[in-house]
Amino acid sequence: MKKPSVLFVGFGGYGNVYANDVLNNPACPEMDIVGVVDPFPENGNHYQAFLDRGIPFFPTMDAFFAQGKADLCVISTPIQFHTANILSALSHGCHVLCEKPLCGDPADVDKLIAARDAAGKNVWIGYQWSHNTAIGALKADIAAGKFGAPVELKTLILWPRDDNYWGRSTKWAGKIHAADGSLIYDSIANNACGHYLHNMFYVLGDCPNGALAPKNAEAQLLRANPIENFDAARIVCTMPNGAKCFFLAAHTIDQNVDPLFCYRFEKGTVYFAGCENPAQYGVDEAERYEFRNIKAVMNDGTIVNYGNPFDDECRKMHLAIRAAGGENVPELCGIETASVHTQTIGRIQETCPIHNVKQNLLRRRDILTYVEGLGSRMTACYNHPEKYDLSDFWD
Repeated sequence: MKKPSVLFVGFGGYGNVYANDVLNNPACPEMDIVGVVDPFPENGNHYQAFLDRGIPFFPTMDAFFAQGKADLCVISTPIQFHTANILSALSHGCHVLCEKPLCGDPADVDKLIAARDAAGKNVWIGYQWSHNTAIGALKADIAAGKFGAPVELKTLILWPRDDNYWGRSTKWAGKIHAADGSLIYDSIANNACGHYLHNMFYVLGDCPNGALAPKNAEAQLLRANPIENFDAARIVCTMPNGAKCFFLAAHTIDQNVDPLFCYRFEKGTVYFAGCENPAQYGVDEAERYEFRNIKAVMNDGTIVNYGNPFDDECRKMHLAIRAAGGENVPELCGIETASVHTQTIGRIQETCPIHNVKQNLLRRRDILTYVEGLGSRMTACYNHPEKYDLSDFWD
């Protein structure tokens, strides 16, 4: 196996996570970092450390490729640049690891597949749970029929985001379109919490690199902040066998609830709590959840522990580096797999209106805008997905 040459594209935001792993994780595979592309690299948390290593910085990918080449491009740029960045990397003979989502515009999926096939390279999309061993083991058991057919999958995430979050970029944060008219669809369901919508499709895929596409998707989309897109959502996806996936997420709340999921199948139910003591948030069956571990409770009473889906966050990069060095490693979340989430978001954005929250329900705490009663309603929707919705939060 050779030591691959790697170009990092995007040095702020999630790029900081990769940079920290490169600098501080002894398990990170060896690589030759040939450059970093970012117009403002000094904003990255590890700028000086990379400078001290003699790693060159470039304002654009074109500037790098004018004088160098790489085996792998690790892309951590805003959503609207994903398509162009992936196409550029492939055209210069690079494997690609690009952060989620795949792209903003579902119409770009086919051109990305064609470019990948023409280049003969791998393209990994960085949903970290899709590269996690616990999720992989659960998915394999589902595909093998251990749980039987899916009945109901549901996910809850309440992550407050304040004015600093929405103001971090006036060009794309909370935007539907970029200035040039291209689609971004930056939202709670396509950015911060997009992993957990994608994961329901992913675990139902019938192979390691696969996802099951819903046959229908409906949504109630709320907007409380002065943004273009939505900041809270109840999304209901009907799967091919009639099972339903419920995604409940809000940034406009004053309490933090890390991801919870409950996946119910014919032969058992799978529970996960990213937060301690779900009972404090009013979650039903709280005693069945295990903090930071995926636990399956089979109908016969058997319990299966799969582990922590937040372990090894950068395993996706490690796999991509090893593959770029010539090692035979599995591709766990490629273009087609990630496109299920992208296509679902596109369908929702095209067909579901965004509702402004009633003014009398808006509250402020310091620089956070939140909606009175939304947190408890989201929990009610999670406990009883078919009974509660968000319709009385708008006029």
